[in-house]
Formats: sequence, structure tokens, C-alpha cells
Amino acid sequence: MLRKTGIVVIFFLAVTTVSGQGLKFGVFFDPAFSWLKSDVDDVIPDNVRMGFDFGMSVDYYFAQNYAVATGISLFNTGGTLKYENGIDIFRTKDKNMKIAPDSNIKYNVQYVKIPIGLKFKTHKIGRMVYSANPGLDIMTRAAAKAGGFNDMDDVKLDNVNVNKEIKLFNLGWHFKLGASYSLGGEAAIFGGLSLMNTFVDMTAPAHDKITSKNLLLCIGMTF
Repeated sequence: MLRKTGIVVIFFLAVTTVSGQGLKFGVFFDPAFSWLKSDVDDVIPDNVRMGFDFGMSVDYYFAQNYAVATGISLFNTGGTLKYENGIDIFRTKDKNMKIAPDSNIKYNVQYVKIPIGLKFKTHKIGRMVYSANPGLDIMTRAAAKAGGFNDMDDVKLDNVNVNKEIKLFNLGWHFKLGASYSLGGEAAIFGGLSLMNTFVDMTAPAHDKITSKNLLLCIGMTF
């Protein structure tokens, strides 16, 4: 069964490639405005953080104006949360600690992100092509650090490894609108805006749910 399925998939890819569609690659560097949201009242979003999403895109066109959009990137996100009642157990690389009430914790999290979505684009209008791209984002934590807070001994902590506080996997969704300008041939520059939110709790503790909200300025090139 698996062998037959593989043959069908290979045949489909071969046919669509021969028919003039196929793969289009791109690179991008998207500045991101990120903030965190909690589902409990005593954990308050306090600040927006600048981050980025940097990587490569791959679009597989199964029809002239329709593609499966994927790729891989390093996504840097985070934000600041104010814990009015503190935290009883805060997990760092070296130890568990107790965080003082009214502490502001600045999170800096990097994920390896793989988007899976669809891309819909218009025909060329002069040199311009407009597109929309909804999809899901599968993310694996690469690094997580936190800073700007005090423990119960009133020791200021900064740039602390908090991989134990941030779950290894996360899942989100995105919706991107953009436009590309042809440079001739297959090359084009791309710009747009993307809203990207996570909907899985990114933190290990079970007493609250923390999610990430992100607005990205999309800048890239396809070829």
C-alpha cells in the first residue's frame, strides 16, 4: 500500500512539473512585532518586543495561480509579562526558583519554524502580482531566555536559560497578504504583511496559558 501511494505521489509530481508548474524558491527576512497573551488576570502583557523571521520559502504550484507554500525559518519572538502574584516555581537551566510579586519577565524565544499553507496569487498586472497565504506553523524551540526580573532574594536576573519553562513544540497559524514586483525572468522582490499567532500554551507550567501574537513586515525575494 505504501509503495503504491509513493508511486502515485511521484507520478503526480512528475506530471505537474512537466505541465509547466513546479517549484519556486525564495529567501526572506521579516521584522516582527511580538507580544504575549495570558488567559489569567494576574499575568499582564506589558510590552511589545522586536524580533524577526528569517529563512527560505518553497512554493509548489499545482496550478497556475495556486501553490502549496512551505519552507523553513528561524523565528525569534517573545514579549514581556508582569506577574502580579509572582511565580512559585520558575524553571531555569541551573535551578528552580521563586519569582517575586510584580516581576516583569522579558521572554526571548527562538523557534525553528516550518509553515504549511496555501498560496493564491493573481495574474500579472504590469509587473505586479498580488497574493494571499493562509496556513499553519509547526515550531520547535531552539533556544529560550528570560531576563529583567527578581527572585525572592531580590537578585536581579537577566539572560537566563529558561528552556525548561518553554515547551519544545508549538503550533500556530498565519495569514499573509503581499505583492511581488518582477525583476525579469523568474526573479521578483516581495513585500507584505503577515499576522501570525500561536494557539498552544508555550510555557510548561499548567496554571496559565501563554500564547504569542506577532505582526510581521514581509520582505523577500523569489527566484
